[in-house]
Parts: sequence; structure tokens; C-alpha cells
Amino acid sequence: MDIFGFLDGASPWWWVAGAFALGIVEVLTFSFFLIWPGLAALSVAVVLWMFPETSGAGQLVWFAVLSVVYTFIGRRMVMSRPSPAEQSGLNNRALHMVGRTLELADDLTPGAVSTFEIDGIRWRGRLEEGAATARAGQTVQVTDTDGMLLLMARRL
Repeated sequence: MDIFGFLDGASPWWWVAGAFALGIVEVLTFSFFLIWPGLAALSVAVVLWMFPETSGAGQLVWFAVLSVVYTFIGRRMVMSRPSPAEQSGLNNRALHMVGRTLELADDLTPGAVSTFEIDGIRWRGRLEEGAATARAGQTVQVTDTDGMLLLMARRL
């Protein structure tokens, strides 16, 4: 008894339709999982187009194997890339201040936290440890951040 006999002689377009159905469910659920079986269904459609005599059981074996392979490869590929928010610093306004220079209105001693104004916005900042005291009127440069605290170095 062939339980997958209904797939014998099936058109590759059935697999394409299945791939689109999985793609629609993926878009509606944002699961980031169904995209890989959808790609496997498209691949089975290509296999069936190239080898139309493929049995129903063979089609399902191709689909199962390719789903697993694509899922492992896809997950590894997705997990290895940093998220766009991490790359751009979109939600980290302080990161956009790195490299900016400003003239001090007051003296600044290393390690002491003080407030500064950059483009009309007040920021908290600290001169890096081990640096000489920066006097009023001297220029400092933002070198890094620690959360929303700007870390600065004297600019010569």
C-alpha cells in the first residue's frame, strides 16, 4: 500500500503553491522558521521539474531532508549576523557623540563626572582616568560611551 501515491505524477506547481502558503504563514506570524521549509518546497518543485518520475515518497524525503538542512544552515546564518540595531546604534544616542569635540566651560578632573552641552542637549561625561586635568577653554574629544555617560580625552 502506497500512502504517498497521491503525490505520484503531481505537478511541481503543487510544491510551489505549498511554498507560497508557507511563506504567507511566515509573513503573518514572523516565526522566522517557516521560511526554510518554504525554500525546501521550492527546491522539491525544481527537483520534480527536472525529474518528473520522482515518486511521492521520494518527494517527501527530499522535502524532509532539505527542510532540515536549510533550517540548520539558515539559523546559523541568521544567528551569526549582528542585528541592525546593534550595527547602527539606532537606539543609543550617546554612541553618535563619539568623535565629537567640545570646548570645556569648567575645569574637569579625571574620573569626575560633569555635565556638558552638545548641540543644546545636556550630557554627563567623564575624563578618562590617568589624564591630566583639563582646564576651562581646552578642547576634549568624546572617545567612547558607558551607557549614556560620555568618556572623553584631552585633545592636544
